[in-house]
Amino acid sequence: MQAGRAARVAAQRRRHRAARIVIQLLATFVLLLLLSAIAGLIALDRAYSGRIITNVAIQGLNLSQLEPGVARAALRSRYGAFLKAPITFEFEGRIWRPTPEQIGVRLMIDDAVDRAYGAGRGADLFTSIPEALAIWRNGLDLPVQLVVDQRQLQKYLAGIARDVERAPQNASLQVLKGQLISSPATIGRQLLIDDTVHASMAGFQNLQPRTITLRTRALHPLIEDAGIAEAQHQLSGLLQGSMTLKAANQSWTWSREELGALVQIARVPSNDGQTQRLVATLDRTLLERRIQPFSKAIDLAPIEPRLHFTAKGLQITRAGQNGAQLEVAQAVDQLNVALWQNERTVELPVAILQPQARPDTLAKLGIVELVAQGKSSFEASAAYRVTNIQAGARQMEGVLIAPGQEFSFDQTVGAIDESNGFTEGYAIIDGRTQQEWGGGVCQVSTTVFRAAFWAGIPITERNQHSFRIRWYEKFEPIGMDAAIFTGPNGYDLRFVNDTGHWLLMETVVDTTNEVLTVNLYGTKPNREVIQTQPVITKEIPAPTKPRYVNDPKLPVGTLKQTDTARGGMDVQVGRIVKENGAVLYKDTFFSRFQPWPNIYARGTG
Repeated sequence: MQAGRAARVAAQRRRHRAARIVIQLLATFVLLLLLSAIAGLIALDRAYSGRIITNVAIQGLNLSQLEPGVARAALRSRYGAFLKAPITFEFEGRIWRPTPEQIGVRLMIDDAVDRAYGAGRGADLFTSIPEALAIWRNGLDLPVQLVVDQRQLQKYLAGIARDVERAPQNASLQVLKGQLISSPATIGRQLLIDDTVHASMAGFQNLQPRTITLRTRALHPLIEDAGIAEAQHQLSGLLQGSMTLKAANQSWTWSREELGALVQIARVPSNDGQTQRLVATLDRTLLERRIQPFSKAIDLAPIEPRLHFTAKGLQITRAGQNGAQLEVAQAVDQLNVALWQNERTVELPVAILQPQARPDTLAKLGIVELVAQGKSSFEASAAYRVTNIQAGARQMEGVLIAPGQEFSFDQTVGAIDESNGFTEGYAIIDGRTQQEWGGGVCQVSTTVFRAAFWAGIPITERNQHSFRIRWYEKFEPIGMDAAIFTGPNGYDLRFVNDTGHWLLMETVVDTTNEVLTVNLYGTKPNREVIQTQPVITKEIPAPTKPRYVNDPKLPVGTLKQTDTARGGMDVQVGRIVKENGAVLYKDTFFSRFQPWPNIYARGTG
């Protein structure tokens, strides 16, 4: 047994010794391999010191055993054209060649060479050896990185957009001094910057200069040529010549220029909902403004007839006359149609206005009784004065005053000259005796004033005489006179018929008793008129020194008294008007009479 155990121990020792020998051999082999690799790397590093190792390329360009500077030069030479002008933009014959800096393009050659030089030169042996062996067996082709700042590229394209883009122009129409002027539509253009950038980026991929056509799109105008065709046709007809307008035996001609001034052109949506079209219309406001002045030549108020009041009813003593009125609104409508239908002559609509007092309406006027009466004396008046009183009374005889109408003496009496039966007479004007038309007409206005006073109707204008006239004081107290003087700056007598019915004025000239009477007929309102006593203040005695006025129409040595001395004063006459027992209104009529000397006309003829 002991011999067998000894044999086993000896065998185990032999195996251990053999294992140690194998391990030592393996360690020696590995050490030899490591030393060989280190020696190889040292040899490789010495062989490629400062150069790119074999089988290394950039973008297919073999850079084996080249120094980095030489490699960079080779790459710059290869991509020189690209680096100088990477892209060219063209459009309709125009060329733009930006530099890489202008469009933000950079080719990273230095980075690529640095990576090529570092190939096979790892941080340690365990990475360097496999990498170097792989490059030796398979080769290494590195890319060169292209960096593009798209914002810079967009900015450059935005800068050239002003040379490429154009706004669309609408087709247009205008009327200038009667001439129709049109211009056609033009299509605009927009540079599509993003699309052009996208095409440029695709062109950069092969690192060769490329020419890119700028991407654009057409901009269509809102108003195409077809959108003005209808208005152009209408206006061509409208402006082909002048137009004549007729009314009431009168005519007016509007030239092409005047017609053109009435046109207004507006935009409206087209049927497609996308575009617009022009429509031509006539400016109704301007058209009405042009027609309105014709009314001054056409419009004529109807003239009411002159009437006479009798116990049997009203009689027409002088027929009235129809009036006329231009229907402006209808004329505008009519012209608006006629002008577009190319009518060259248009008859304007004129309405006939009948007098309100006609044989069939006399019974409806409410003239049934005496409303009020005024009287004045023209005792011892000169013949010329009587003539003028009669002429003025004729102008007032039979006059109708409509309800609510304001009566004007000046407008009713008309021209104070021989055409209405007036004559000239002597008057003291500006301190001298001279001939004046219508001396004595104030007798008529005074008497009409008194009738209106007692009718209790509003008197809206009444003017005093400049000095006291005693014959006006026979039937009424002092201050119940009314002076008139026709002309632009003259005096008038006005009152309003507020009785609710028509008033008829009747005048009676009694040359035997030298009395003028004015009657107002109508429907008498339930009014009471109270006249207050005159209040006289600021009395001034009459001048004692006479005034002499030379008159070349009198023989030399003749002396004729034309006026008697009288004193001056302020006079107020009041009136209280009651209706149905209540005070309707109160008013006061003021007069300031100047002192007046004896006046003599002295003949110098």
